Amino acid sequence: MSWRHVVATVLLLGGAALEVLAVVGLCALRDLFDRLHFVSLAGYGALLIGVAVVFRESFSLIGDKALLVAGFLVLTGPVLVHATMRSLLIREHGDWRAAVEQVAERDAP
Repeated sequence: MSWRHVVATVLLLGGAALEVLAVVGLCALRDLFDRLHFVSLAGYGALLIGVAVVFRESFSLIGDKALLVAGFLVLTGPVLVHATMRSLLIREHGDWRAAVEQVAERDAP
């Protein structure tokens, strides 16, 4: 077993551990806002798995696709979590712009 296989195995196990932690956090926590914090870990787990594929297969068609998918998940994961969190806050508390306008009208001389 070469050093590349050892590094790929360690990265794969680390990525799988992050994915399992994200799933356990999603299932175990009761509050939806806390669950979203654990969902954001899934992108970094995918990144570790993608890097493990590159270490094992080198920069080939498979390795390039793995990095492309992992990069896409890392870049779009926080955007998805932020948009979901914002929609949940608007659903629970209403539109924040109305509250800002009320404060501005109240403080106006």
